[in-house]
This record gives sequence, C-alpha cells and structure tokens, in this order.
Amino acid sequence: MKELSDKELFDVVREGDTQAFSVLFDRYGETLLSFILKRIGSITDAEDILQDVFASLWNRRHKIEIQDSIYPYLFKAAKYEVIDWMVRDQKRISHFEQLVLPLKNEPAAPNDSDEQLMAKELSFFLDNEIAKMPLTMQSAFNLSRVEGLSIKEIAFRLSISEQTVKNNISLALSRLKLKVK
Repeated sequence: MKELSDKELFDVVREGDTQAFSVLFDRYGETLLSFILKRIGSITDAEDILQDVFASLWNRRHKIEIQDSIYPYLFKAAKYEVIDWMVRDQKRISHFEQLVLPLKNEPAAPNDSDEQLMAKELSFFLDNEIAKMPLTMQSAFNLSRVEGLSIKEIAFRLSISEQTVKNNISLALSRLKLKVK
C-alpha cells in the first residue's frame, strides 16, 4: 500500500480501509505535526490538532475529492484547525483575564474574601510561572498582557522582530495554559 499514489490510497481509504488510512497518516503525520507545532508551540495541543485533522478526514472521506495529492487538503485542514485553536485559546485567555484582573485591582469587600484569596493565590501562581520563563518571553508577555502594548510596539521596545514577539507570547500562553490545567 505504501507504493500507491495519494489518489489511489485515498480511494482505498474512502472504502473504509483503516490500514490505508494508517499509511496515509504515516505519510503526512510528521510533516503536518511540524507545521502545527511551529504555529502553536505546544506539543500536546499540536498532537490534538493533528488528531482532529485526521479524524475529520476520516469522517468526511466520502465527500472529499482528491485530484493528485491529498497534501493540499490536509495542509489547508491543519491551517484552519490551528486558526480555530488560536481563536478558542484567545477566548479562554480573555475570559481568564476578565476574571483575574478586576479581582486583582479591587479592594477586598468583607463578604467576598474567598474570591479575593483565590484571586491572590492565582495571581501569585501566575507571577511565579512568568518568572520562570526566559527573559525575552517574560518581557513580551508582560508588555502585551499587563501593559497592553501592540505586537509592533513590543517589537520596537525589545528590538526584536514582530514574529519573535508573537512566538514568545504564544509560547508563554501555552506554558501558562499547561500549568493551569
């Protein structure tokens, strides 16, 4: 089966052959995982996204038409899954910030001391985790999330490229997300 072209192999997959599907995964899994990992920085999330891409391929195999190679389809599916993941991740972070930042800045009321204690503990935990990050990552993250600077402003201030800023913030968020789980 390994000698089959993508089109021939996918025709066998379309018939429900799991062995052919496994060959297809072996053929493109590493390449797609590398692509995904470069964009999100978390191996566990990258593996989850890769699994979603191939699960979607399997579930939609009867509707998909392949001309020559399946790689363009898989690449596009991976790209959209990464975008979806980033949107979901950004929403989680936004909700998290909405919960923590107001509590951090509010004076303690007598009846919500439990919430204040939890907010202080969470803030302490986050500060400790951020302190463990490399200096550039810490700076990029703090300038973005605490001071609210744009990617362009952070890049200028730290004298690094905008892509490096994005990568550092993404990695910092991934690290924090893993620690909060």
